[in-house]
Amino acid sequence: MKTIGIRDLSGDLIKMAAGQGEMLGITNDRLLAGVLMPLSGNTLEHLVDRDLTRIEESIRISEQELAAGEWTSLDDLMSEDRSAQPRRRAPSRVAIRNLSGARLQQAAEAAEVLVVTHGGVAVALLVPVTLQWVEHLIERNLSRIHASIERSEHEIATGKLASLDELLEERQGGLSSQSTVESAAAAPAQPYLFHTHDPEEQLIIGVNIVTDAPDNHRRVIAIAADTSARPLLDPVVIPLPDQDEEKVLAGIIRAVIQLRTTLAPRRKHLIGVGIQIAGHVHDGAVVDSPNVNWHRLPLSNQVKRQLGGIPVVLENNANALALRAQLRRDIDPRETAAVILITNRGVGSGLVLDGKVFKGATGMAGEIGHIQVESSQSVKCRCTRIGCLEGIAAPYAISAVLSQKGFVGDFAAAVEAAKDSTNDLVRRTFSQAGDALGRGMADLITLFNPSTIVLYGPEALVGDHRRFRHHEEEAADTAASLYLRAMDKAITNTSFSSGAEDCERILVRNTDEADGAAAAAACLIQQLPALHTAP
Repeated sequence: MKTIGIRDLSGDLIKMAAGQGEMLGITNDRLLAGVLMPLSGNTLEHLVDRDLTRIEESIRISEQELAAGEWTSLDDLMSEDRSAQPRRRAPSRVAIRNLSGARLQQAAEAAEVLVVTHGGVAVALLVPVTLQWVEHLIERNLSRIHASIERSEHEIATGKLASLDELLEERQGGLSSQSTVESAAAAPAQPYLFHTHDPEEQLIIGVNIVTDAPDNHRRVIAIAADTSARPLLDPVVIPLPDQDEEKVLAGIIRAVIQLRTTLAPRRKHLIGVGIQIAGHVHDGAVVDSPNVNWHRLPLSNQVKRQLGGIPVVLENNANALALRAQLRRDIDPRETAAVILITNRGVGSGLVLDGKVFKGATGMAGEIGHIQVESSQSVKCRCTRIGCLEGIAAPYAISAVLSQKGFVGDFAAAVEAAKDSTNDLVRRTFSQAGDALGRGMADLITLFNPSTIVLYGPEALVGDHRRFRHHEEEAADTAASLYLRAMDKAITNTSFSSGAEDCERILVRNTDEADGAAAAAACLIQQLPALHTAP
């Protein structure tokens, strides 16, 4: 739970906390004086649902009384003496500008909850911290405290004393089975607190939602990493039966809990989760992902709630790789560069301008795979249009075009067939796909003038890890060499002015699903300075 001084509270801060599903600790003279709960849409819906339940119960009781002849008329109800009945006092309303330490102290003494308003609209509930409230919390948790003391005494006697960090980790939710996954999903989220600021004890989990694998199977790939995005364990793979939102969410939670539980004995404490997915991502939501047909899914908040308030960052897969390229020094800190990512069914890009990933107004910048490219070979894109770059240059498009022209076999068979210098159909198809990619990259070079491009893709299509050089004299005896030579020629011929020469480096990098999870972890790492404002 983040804390903020009462004098610094504003409508914008409350709105931000509501969007992130967070409570705020309100301090006065550096002491916790209250807990502020923003009234988000979800909160209001919960209150409405709760009151509807009460109304339905009242209607049910009334129907029973009517059937039994015990109906009470309205006149009788109005004539009842209610003077002896306790009256529930309505919460006081106070505008943000009128909040002060004295007003909060007054509310604490009166044991009342304040409704905080902004512009005449209720935006939050403010619960004062009182001695009675603290005593209540202690009483409610007394049995847990006693149990912990008894266990510690036993461990001292047996020489197996658990450290304070391990006890905190257990309290925070060291879950280890499918049943605990389900109970975690059902339980209300508890406010998340950072356990440690020691980098050696911090754990980050990166999650890659794989939606376009060559085998057409969907899965969640998760890795545990340190604060430099170095993996600590082998990846966890959670197969997904389909693209249903709830099943994908359950897969993410299961993967996180599995990694977290495995590393708990090593005193590794989870400080956040990064998630990446192909598609249009903005402000923690999947705005549009054609691979899974999701639209405006608030995935980040859903994961955050089920993990007890742990910070969660959601990012587009190409943008995530751009951040990781910066961590690995493939892109210099203040450089203007581009990352091109080729997956089985897509082509995307991450744009780095003066050292920062550029996302545009709503996170859609860099969707190079959906620019229109003229070509004699094209298949319908995932977005349902004809002529998109990825409908020409991605592996699935190459396979589809070859199939339409009579070639029998999958993409791997086509890669093998390209080695045959007499197979004009296959070799020409790879060259035309590379040409389309090069023209798309030339447009990007003309628009953004990058000095470096990092090209990520499967080895069969882009070759091995290396620095690609313009006009590289490489024998055109593989699918990758055909593809990249055509790409390079198109960049040179269609970029404006000195754009091709200004792009001094093209780095070829192979990538797999675990790399995507590591890139997701990098997204969380990039926000660590902001996250460390937590108490």
